[in-house]
Amino acid sequence: MSQSPLPEPTPDTQSTNTVNSSARWILGAMMLIALVAVGVATALRPASTQDVSKTAPEDTTPDGPIRTAGRFEVTGRLVEMPGKFLANDGLYNYAFVLKYDVLTIHRGGDQVESTIYVAHYNPRKTRDEVADEFYPDLGGNLKRFRAGDVHRLALEQPWDEHYIGPLVDRYHQVNGKRIYWAIWSNTASHDG
Repeated sequence: MSQSPLPEPTPDTQSTNTVNSSARWILGAMMLIALVAVGVATALRPASTQDVSKTAPEDTTPDGPIRTAGRFEVTGRLVEMPGKFLANDGLYNYAFVLKYDVLTIHRGGDQVESTIYVAHYNPRKTRDEVADEFYPDLGGNLKRFRAGDVHRLALEQPWDEHYIGPLVDRYHQVNGKRIYWAIWSNTASHDG
């Protein structure tokens, strides 16, 4: 008796089509979720991390966008210099917290206390040179920080939603304080 060879198994095309179809649906759903997530993240992004020239009218004064950047704008007197700034050696960027007595609140209303703590990025640099690839929206005409000087500041808060990096806070023992992020810092006279 001769045996006839067994027939070659044929691929189950229906199950392959079902798997391919399911994979396409899953991939499409994942792409849709990713697009929605990007849209939501863009919509929720804080205003200070966006290009100020696109989100607010251009400030035509020589002071730059002091009147339009951030959610808060104050004139304040720098209370003290709580120690020396760290070196800016090109390898280490940081923000340094300074204490201000608020003289005038221009924007932000009753949300701003009479004494505020402000994180300034790389404070050894002049404010017109402080912007970099990480924080391009920073600036101002302030040349140096000196206790007793009056500054006009455009601020955001909370600071840690606008800055990711080392923070030197020599007021760490002050409980319950709010730290603001300095976007624009100008010299000012107390004219209200």
